[in-house]
Amino acid sequence: MRKKETIIIILLLVLALLVFGINHFLSKDKTMVSVKNGKDELLLHININEDNYYTLTGDYGTFNLEVKDGQIRAIDVECPNQICVHTGWISKSYPFPIICIPNNIVVTIDE
Repeated sequence: MRKKETIIIILLLVLALLVFGINHFLSKDKTMVSVKNGKDELLLHININEDNYYTLTGDYGTFNLEVKDGQIRAIDVECPNQICVHTGWISKSYPFPIICIPNNIVVTIDE
């Protein structure tokens, strides 16, 4: 190989690594969660990667959500059966909805 060809190959490799690095840095997981009521009205739009605690008022009482480590769950909910609480943690890898019929609230992972 000639010296010019070697320099071009090295520059292309450096450019490829630079593009890959920038893409990896900018494409952090931004999985979002939608919290809607029974009328399909958006109540909250949450980034699942930002740990937080949310309190909503549903038709039956309070509905609390905990976001932690890329997961979300219903916690301390005022409803008779607590099925939404027993659903447990949901995440991008376990994208089942959390549904609280008495409070008329549905929590889903956005695609």
